[in-house]
Amino acid sequence: AIDDAAQDEIATLFVGFELSKATWLIGLYSPQLSKTISRYKVDGGDVDAALERIAVARLRLEKLGKPVRVVSIYEAGYDGFWLHRRLTAAGIENRVVDAASIPVERRSRRRKTDRIDLELLIRMLLALERGETRICRVIQVPTPAEEDAKRQHRERAVLVKEKTAHTNRIGGILMALGIRGVNPHRRDFVQRLDGLVTGTGEPLPAHTKQALAREHERIALTERQIKDIERAQASAIKAAATLQSAQEEEGP
Repeated sequence: AIDDAAQDEIATLFVGFELSKATWLIGLYSPQLSKTISRYKVDGGDVDAALERIAVARLRLEKLGKPVRVVSIYEAGYDGFWLHRRLTAAGIENRVVDAASIPVERRSRRRKTDRIDLELLIRMLLALERGETRICRVIQVPTPAEEDAKRQHRERAVLVKEKTAHTNRIGGILMALGIRGVNPHRRDFVQRLDGLVTGTGEPLPAHTKQALAREHERIALTERQIKDIERAQASAIKAAATLQSAQEEEGP
């Protein structure tokens, strides 16, 4: 038996989702129906098939003559929060949990099976229902607008990282040839390659020169995209400030 949940005036269906790109594994459990978990497999992303499985189990519970609530759980991952929104829209009380906060037993390098994973997810959900909030960290799911607002910041951070990587790559290539002190951010960087001489007094090899030119082109692209994002952010801040000023002038 997975749990001796108390029988009360409401029948509860507990649902666990083990998500991967190709396949979703669904665990359904209700102490009013069975002492074990029912397991089903659907194609990854096929939320309609998952909801159909849940609906069938819910119908069985409704035949007991009690109000039915459905609660579910899944780990944050590739599927993000869209699944949470679909489940919530279907009347399901869902929790998205931080994978890094899952008990060590789940994160250890023991043999991983679908049975173990689904059972642990259901156990965690049961614990959360009992008020054991320390069992794992439940994520505060952002609204679509809040999630979209973070996109620019994340994209800019990625671009800055890419720019640094390209810059370091150019520096590494040149240093391996005995060349130092060349600024890869100069606009005339590619033109200056023709005048560079290696540490052994030879001109840059042809393929190396081409590789350096392409790296510089990538730097220029990331710089343009970073500036585009920064301009958009500045415009948004200005628009928000203008709106706030107008609202303050109108008064309460």
